[in-house]
Amino acid sequence: MTNEELEKFIKKIEKEYSESEAYFGSEFNSDFGFAKGNKSGLLLYAKELLKAAREIDKRKFEEGEMEVYNPNFKWIKGIDENPFRYIKITKQLSSEIERKTYSEKENWKDKLLGIGCTAVIVFAIILTIIGLVTSFKWLF
Repeated sequence: MTNEELEKFIKKIEKEYSESEAYFGSEFNSDFGFAKGNKSGLLLYAKELLKAAREIDKRKFEEGEMEVYNPNFKWIKGIDENPFRYIKITKQLSSEIERKTYSEKENWKDKLLGIGCTAVIVFAIILTIIGLVTSFKWLF
C-alpha cells in the first residue's frame, strides 16, 4: 500500500469520525487482555496505526534500527485505557527481527502458593524426623 493510499484512509477516518464520540479502552488480567470500543474509537485507533505505517517510509533508519513513533491518543479517556503509549517502527522483515520470549509475570498469589507449598514440605520432613527419633527412643 502506498503512502498516498494510506493518506486517503487517514483523511477519510478523520473526516467521518469524531473524537468526542469515540470510545476505546482495554482490559488486562493475568490470563489475557482485550480491546474494547465503539466504531469511532476503533477506527480512530486504527488511524494512528496507519499513521505509524506511513511514517516508516518518511524516516531514515540505520540498519537493524527501530524508531519510536508517538501517536496521538489524547482522545482516549483514562490513562489505563490505552496499553500503547508509543509505537516502535522498523523497516526490518519479521524473519530479520530477533524474537524475545517474555515469561509470564508471576503475581503475588503464585509466589505465596510456592512459599506455602515449600513450608508445608519442610514442616512434613521435620515432623517425620522427629517421629523417627521418638520411635527409636521408645524401642531402645
